[in-house]
Amino acid sequence: DDVMRYTDWHAGQHRAMRLARDGEHMRLQACLLAGDDAAAAWLRPLLQDDLPVESHGRLLLAPGATPPAGLASRGKQVCTCFNVSETDIEATLPHCAGTDDARLAALQGKLKCGTNCGSCIPALRKLIKLHPALEAAA
Repeated sequence: DDVMRYTDWHAGQHRAMRLARDGEHMRLQACLLAGDDAAAAWLRPLLQDDLPVESHGRLLLAPGATPPAGLASRGKQVCTCFNVSETDIEATLPHCAGTDDARLAALQGKLKCGTNCGSCIPALRKLIKLHPALEAAA
């Protein structure tokens, strides 16, 4: 009763969402995507951040990378240790000034990404190169 399902055998699509009541809110407890898994980009924050989902209803079963209205995708996760997304990093980077190393240190100070296991540091350095600071762009 607590699982919503969608199956399209001809297109090879299957999605299932398990919901659980947490006080006055419904929360996404688990999901299964088979076939088109692009929806993982906007479903992941609902699971990780334990966000209420009752307003989305059956739209949770929607395919594709475009989230239902009112739900923004967090983007690709870069730092798994601290759950930092590429969107968060791209929003913070323009405000980190100085050399690439100084910008990395500022990013680590603000978001904590790259401060635990360090496996995301190469991705952080790549994003730093791609996104200039506001002062450098002026």
